[in-house]
Formats: sequence, C-alpha cells, structure tokens
Amino acid sequence: MSESDTPPILIVDDQEKLLRLIVMLMTRIGFPDVEGVTSATEALERMRQRRYALVISDLDMEPMDGLSLLREIRADDALMNTPFMLTESSFDFEDINLAHQAGADAFILKPFDMAVLKTKLKQVLNRKPRKREAPIASESTLSVEFPMLGKF
Repeated sequence: MSESDTPPILIVDDQEKLLRLIVMLMTRIGFPDVEGVTSATEALERMRQRRYALVISDLDMEPMDGLSLLREIRADDALMNTPFMLTESSFDFEDINLAHQAGADAFILKPFDMAVLKTKLKQVLNRKPRKREAPIASESTLSVEFPMLGKF
C-alpha cells in the first residue's frame, strides 16, 4: 500500500507521550500518514485544511474535550462524515451514551488491545456516510459487540 492511497489519520490527545505512542502504533499497523495534535482546537484547524479518513480522540482533554470536538465535527457540513473514535482509560455508561448520541463511531479503551483496535478500525473505516436529514437516534443503535471496549 503506498502512502498516496492510504488516507491520513488524525490523532488527538493532550498527553504528548501517549500521542506519540498512538501515532507510532498506527504507523506500525499500516497507516503511513498519521498526524498528531495535542488539542481539540488544533484538530479542528487541521481538519478544515485537510481531509482525514479518521479521527481518534482522547475523551478527557482540556479546555475542549473529545465529546465537544465530536459535536463540532458533526455540526460542520464539510466534516460531519469524518469517522470518529473516542479513547479513554475507562468509560462509564453515560460517556458512551452521550458520545453515541453525538455521533461517535467507536470507543476503545487505553491501553489498546491490538486485535480490538484493528477490528474497530475496519468497522469504522468501512461504514456508510451519514446523512444530515437523518434524525439522531434517541436510542443506541450500537451493535452487540460495541459495548465490549476491550479486555476487562
């Protein structure tokens, strides 16, 4: 796979060490074009300059968290179809519910389990584009396998 036919991925995490680790991990599993930023604001700026195949964002960031970033992306007609995965070291049901309602495509626990990460990447990158006229589901439509975010 050459770099030109592998779409870019944007990683957003305010912890620089973790950000570098995730960028390296994504490069290792076959994504040669991976960029990392340390804030949601910077992520939005980058997304308005370049089209990304996927955004993987930490949930717990300051001043703008991953959920707020997701809402900004889904509200922007030019960005709304960008696949979006949230990461965190733990999720509670409310986090998952709010993120799903906001349009998250997947959730994955840190540290990443490689098999789970690869499976989720395939699911997210192969999903159909969303349509603006579709009402936001009031109930979760996640598949049965989604709630298992990793090894517990």
